[in-house]
Amino acid sequence: MTGLHLAAEITISNVRFVTFRNGTVVQAIQETYSGKTDIEIKHALSAIFQENALLQDDFEEVTVAWCEDKSSLVPNSIFNESKPSDIFKLCFGNTSENDEIDYNRISELSAINVYHVPNWLKAFFVMRFPRVIIQHAGTHIIRKILSENAFQLKATVVCFENYFQLTIVKHNALEFYSSFNYQNADDVIYQLSFALQQKELLNEKGSIELITSIGSESSLIEEIERGLQKIGDFKQMNIRSDKYYLSKSQLLCV
Repeated sequence: MTGLHLAAEITISNVRFVTFRNGTVVQAIQETYSGKTDIEIKHALSAIFQENALLQDDFEEVTVAWCEDKSSLVPNSIFNESKPSDIFKLCFGNTSENDEIDYNRISELSAINVYHVPNWLKAFFVMRFPRVIIQHAGTHIIRKILSENAFQLKATVVCFENYFQLTIVKHNALEFYSSFNYQNADDVIYQLSFALQQKELLNEKGSIELITSIGSESSLIEEIERGLQKIGDFKQMNIRSDKYYLSKSQLLCV
């Protein structure tokens, strides 16, 4: 990939923009916004664009990662026999309008990521960048995980404001994918330990990626790392982190 790339991570109340040139981070900004209606939210985002010179550049590529915990992976065969809205309702109930249910194909897994994305988000970014690629953060994370060092056991924890995404791979295959709410580092450590135990992967050699994304604090990652280092079951796991992990993962979708 060449040229200037704008990668956005966005939740219902936070947004981070990272620019890349030839795959290298150039600059990043993070903002909080609010709004009760679609119009108010779009006005708030428009103000962020107007106030930041970083966002006025001529971008060759623009990608957006929508960050929400409602996301479900299904095999191609099941997806082809159903509707995205039916799959979503089965997993999460009748909590979203049918026209706000979207999906991404993940060819590496022969699977589909079905998720909710608000109409205001698609309308806002498509109006500004007609060629924008909007996908769920989980889709980006999975592609990134499978693109490197996926043969040995690898657990990836991506923390957002009030939930975290946990993904586990081994032998280039997806072993686990889910989201959990958390209040502190102990909640994250518990769910990670339990998932590895259920998969009979505790005490194995591998790595843990601890990622802070929008809405979470870097201090949380530090607390999780300190906690893991005190647990014997994780002695053989190398721990590493990258604050631009989710943004970098978006480079794989263009």
